[in-house]
Amino acid sequence: MNISAIAIKRPVFTVMVTAALVVLGIVGLSRLGTDLFPDVSLPVVSVNIVYPGASPTEVENQVTKPIEDAVVSLNGIDRVMTFSRESLSTTVIQFKLDVDIQEAATQVRERIAQTRFKLPAEVKEPAVARIDVNAAPVLTYTLRGPGSLSEIRKFADDIVRPSLEQLDGVAAVTIKGGADREVNVDLNPQELDARGLSPDAIVRSLRAANITVPAGHYDQGAREISVRAVGELAGVDEIRELIVATARDGSAVRLRDVASVTDGYAELRTRIRVNGEEAVSFEVVKQSGRNTVDIADTVMAKVAELEKTFPEGMKTSLIIDQSQFIRENAHEVEIAIVFGGAMAILVILLFMLDIRSTLISALALPTSVVATFFLMYALGFTLNMMTLLGLSLAIGLLIDDAVVVRENIFKHLERGEDPKEAALKGTEEIALSVLATTFTIVAVFAPVAFMSGMVGQFFRQFGLTVSGAVLVSLFVAFTLDPMLSSRFSVAIDHNKKPGWAEAIKRPFEYVFKAMDDGYRDLLGWCLRHKLIVGLFALGSLFGAGQLMALMGADFVSPEDRSQMSVEIELPAGTSLEETSRLMAAAEEEILKDKLFTTVLSTLGPNGDTNKAALRVMAVPKQQRTVGIGALKDRARAVFTKLPGAKVVVADPAFIEGAGVQAPIMINVSGTSYEDLAPTANKVGAILESIPGTSDVQVRYTPGRPELRVSVDRQRVADQGLAVAQVALALRTAMEGEEAGKLRQGKDEVPIRVRLRPEDRASATDLSRITLWSPKGMVALGDVAKFEGGEGPQVIEREARLRRISVWATPRGRSLGEIAADLDVKIKELKLPPGTSITYDGQIKQMNETNSSMGLALLLGVIFIYLVLASQFESFIHPLTIMMTLPLALVGAIVGLFLSKNTMAMGAMIGIIMLMGLVTKNAILLIDRAIVRVRDNGEAPLTAILEAGPERLRPILMTSAAMILGMLPTAISKGDGSEFRAPMAIAVIGGVISSTLLSLVVVPVCYLAIENAKARLRRWFGKPALPQPAPAEPPPAE
Repeated sequence: MNISAIAIKRPVFTVMVTAALVVLGIVGLSRLGTDLFPDVSLPVVSVNIVYPGASPTEVENQVTKPIEDAVVSLNGIDRVMTFSRESLSTTVIQFKLDVDIQEAATQVRERIAQTRFKLPAEVKEPAVARIDVNAAPVLTYTLRGPGSLSEIRKFADDIVRPSLEQLDGVAAVTIKGGADREVNVDLNPQELDARGLSPDAIVRSLRAANITVPAGHYDQGAREISVRAVGELAGVDEIRELIVATARDGSAVRLRDVASVTDGYAELRTRIRVNGEEAVSFEVVKQSGRNTVDIADTVMAKVAELEKTFPEGMKTSLIIDQSQFIRENAHEVEIAIVFGGAMAILVILLFMLDIRSTLISALALPTSVVATFFLMYALGFTLNMMTLLGLSLAIGLLIDDAVVVRENIFKHLERGEDPKEAALKGTEEIALSVLATTFTIVAVFAPVAFMSGMVGQFFRQFGLTVSGAVLVSLFVAFTLDPMLSSRFSVAIDHNKKPGWAEAIKRPFEYVFKAMDDGYRDLLGWCLRHKLIVGLFALGSLFGAGQLMALMGADFVSPEDRSQMSVEIELPAGTSLEETSRLMAAAEEEILKDKLFTTVLSTLGPNGDTNKAALRVMAVPKQQRTVGIGALKDRARAVFTKLPGAKVVVADPAFIEGAGVQAPIMINVSGTSYEDLAPTANKVGAILESIPGTSDVQVRYTPGRPELRVSVDRQRVADQGLAVAQVALALRTAMEGEEAGKLRQGKDEVPIRVRLRPEDRASATDLSRITLWSPKGMVALGDVAKFEGGEGPQVIEREARLRRISVWATPRGRSLGEIAADLDVKIKELKLPPGTSITYDGQIKQMNETNSSMGLALLLGVIFIYLVLASQFESFIHPLTIMMTLPLALVGAIVGLFLSKNTMAMGAMIGIIMLMGLVTKNAILLIDRAIVRVRDNGEAPLTAILEAGPERLRPILMTSAAMILGMLPTAISKGDGSEFRAPMAIAVIGGVISSTLLSLVVVPVCYLAIENAKARLRRWFGKPALPQPAPAEPPPAE
């Protein structure tokens, strides 16, 4: 007894099983998180080491290289990239996707600890952290109020940060803008010299006076008393009055006698501005894998609650809300699902002209969708663009099985059979075809779910969601559909007097009969002219191939999120003040355009004072007639007016939190900048010469001015000093030395000791710095030479080689076309020995995606053949059915070309989806022909001539349901439609072409193969296969 027979025999049991699936689905839906994309786990560990006062070259040689040598031999490493900036070394270690991130971070910490002794003693403690792209900022606020920016920052640190970080799902609150509090001890060199003191002596005195030491304990009866020597400084006044030395006359020398002590702020290296106004901003970073929308709602509610307790005049402004795009995107897909489902149900009504059949088939749609939510919950998925897209594209699929089963049952009812008998026979008769169609879809999407690389992680939820949904729909089609048909259908009495319902149906039936007759005639003509049909099919494929060559290719279709990222680099050595002044004028000009609403500027990102990173927000795309490309051009025109500026205007990162990257990134690697710089400039010139490129930027800035102090070793030795002593004295005078912390409540304020600003403002001032030697005082200028020079702003390295990156963005041309031209010209370059060129960014991702998608496509085709051969117990007939695969490409390519889409990730996944969809029509057709040959003893020609019109209506019905189900996604102009629409367009075009062509081409191929088999048997002298006796003809309808 099969599953359908059980369902028909036990209707209550069937209803309860279906109800259980729905209840579980509703529970799962209530617990599903909402996010923009699936969690993409990239095992990345960063190491940040501060080396105060060191130049990029010193940081590279003394810190970065030892760290590289320590970590490069770790197992599972994919890439090691380093960035050496002034006073900071950053190492980014990217592991392969199968490496456990926690274990990787532990191994990195162990290696860094083992290497610590090789680093200069002055470096700060290395900070090792995991980089999680999923733990991305979801909300960005600005905080304004009375007082200075630094006071506002302190308020944010003390009040806002602790309150928000306590919320469930919030990983961190990052505060930017303003300056951290710092006690500044500015030394007067004249007073120091007069009293015979050095800056180092002041530092030692402060450290010795600011200490608390546990001294032990003693017993007092039954109690134990702890003893502490308390000597911590309590406030700035106490620091001023601190005795640092004793004068020759025995009087005390206090710190205020030789320095000014102020409760101030650290040197400002980064500024935040919103719409031209200085501000303090804070970003709320969510925990990895948590529900972005829920966290955003919780945080916004908490901020509103906190504002009620703020001081007078203090207020927050929400600048960036990433959850808004997610909400709107999810809403667009939900509309597409509901509308698409309604259209699919309408198609059933129009084709079957029976309310009962429509309702019975329509029940499969919500049941399958809701039950799929439980599967998603069990697998740990979220409601994101990929899972919702999978459901929206599967709407037509989910109803297909039920439609085919119900349509076949309905044919048995038209023959006058009892509803139970019709339900059982109709389901059994079509079961093989339905199983084959469903398993071919699963066979396509299962490989998609297990692709390698980031693309595989991205599409895992998509593939498994679609596979799970169609398997649920198969179960519903084999249980609920036949059970309802057996209980609520009635046998059709053709002798019954026609009523008003029949009168309404009559015009439709006339159209369907005419369509059947017309198709029968067309099919007969095609079977008589097989060569013409074959040439037409080949011509269609050839034409589609020509169109595909004209389409171009991209990694992802450019999206209009109503925002853009702008990176600006001014000439090396530009001060923060000058950068701020220049950017203020540009920001003001941008905001004059009413299409731009917000400009969030970070001046001096990563301490690079000549750089600025902006996030520019525009009005929603539904409220403007200008596309995001035109807005980028307007912004580019403003920022390129800045003197000497290098500008990159790009879309925000495809996955928020993954960092800003240009679509075109080329890395030139080698050992020395003498070879790298000319080569990188040549690559930049090549990019500028290629049509369709803009914002070309060679990311190497060697012109950063620096003053080199060369120590005369002989003179230093004559004074009884070491080179290290001279260097440390210079660093203490300039950069300063942290002499401890001032602890006040929960605050720990650094105490920084250095010369007054006016005593370290020029090379002349530095030459007067006093060095204390065993032989007495000596000026720095007496033992060192001062030379002006230039150095790099930042030194980038990868694979232990220096690297220069060349960035560019496409403009009016696809990434694939540019990459093809670029590849040809790059190969013509003559590279210096030891120099190499590699692609990065979206070009690299596009190549990896094409490779992964190609493998998934190949596996899909192989698995389709395996499934069909198993189902039909034949090695030949699956090839006949698979003739629809290339035919589907014709419509997909034509649809994408006419809609001006490129071959991007969305379009490619749509084409892969077609591989599972389009075989459905051929399966229905060929399966019926095989059954007629096998059971009725008909010749192949007669069988296919009868099977075609017999299966025409279910083929057109399921194809129309699929097309209308995806039409809302294809024509949508809402948020995120740029990614979804090409996928739906490819599927719609492919379904149309495969349906129309397969109705004529597949029968021709089937008959040609059957004729070839017969000829082969005759040639080899084998008897013809015995034909069974013809079955009794069915009752007249």
